[in-house]
Amino acid sequence: MKSVNLVLIGGAEDKYEEMKILKKLCALVDYEDIVLIPTASYYPEEIADTYKEAFGKIGVKNLKVLDIRYRDECDRENNLNEINNAKLVFFSGGDQVKLLETLRGSALEKLIYNRYKKNKLIIAGTSAGAASASDVTLFDGDYSGFIKGKVKTTKGFGFIEEVIVDTHFLNRERLPRLIQVLAMNVEKKGIGIDENTAVFIDNNNNLEVVGENMVTLVNADSVTYNDYFDIEENKVYNINNVKIGFLSEGSIFNLKKWEIIKPQNNVYNLSNVKAKEIFTTLFS
Repeated sequence: MKSVNLVLIGGAEDKYEEMKILKKLCALVDYEDIVLIPTASYYPEEIADTYKEAFGKIGVKNLKVLDIRYRDECDRENNLNEINNAKLVFFSGGDQVKLLETLRGSALEKLIYNRYKKNKLIIAGTSAGAASASDVTLFDGDYSGFIKGKVKTTKGFGFIEEVIVDTHFLNRERLPRLIQVLAMNVEKKGIGIDENTAVFIDNNNNLEVVGENMVTLVNADSVTYNDYFDIEENKVYNINNVKIGFLSEGSIFNLKKWEIIKPQNNVYNLSNVKAKEIFTTLFS
């Protein structure tokens, strides 16, 4: 794949041993001019130290950290200059709402978005940093995704459109919460990324899976029943005919066509599977 401009990591990526995902990421920019934004974290100094050590082992040159904790810090001249000089911006994990609310409406956010859209900047994020990349970002609802109202949404950065992104996916049993967002009709498609797993997306909307676990594809285009809007808050909703697929490392998938371009021998792919059957299979 060429012209990768967006890298989304499911969280808990290896930062100490092989570091396959981080190495592949940093190679995109020749291991230089990377800006780390740990704003999503409630422990930004510790996060910054961890990535400084990891990127240092890989051989990254000129890593900058923008330790932005409050909205009025975003548009400082030094921060804008660092973004203008960066080849890659990396958003750490933490709380996606905290990240989005801190940067929302700032000149910094607009600069990052505009440079990304002009293919002058690669965006990467892990965990909350990846979930924030969607045009619509989801939060809350862990282990209660079947219950209406437990899952919330907010406006994301919009680096990837028409697809909801969720992370720590099968590790934290987040399939129900992703499907709830699709049941809300805010989007029709979603991808769930497991821990120590990433998707590298190019400007042709091709997605390549890298890492040790799986990427889950969820498509609600052909839903035949959905009573989400007919039931009261805190009630269990019903939905039928959600399509689901699973991709392993090395697989390439086109997000616009919603089809596998290059499968691997161990790709597990299901189509036209009812939601009840999916949940029984995964969580029994």
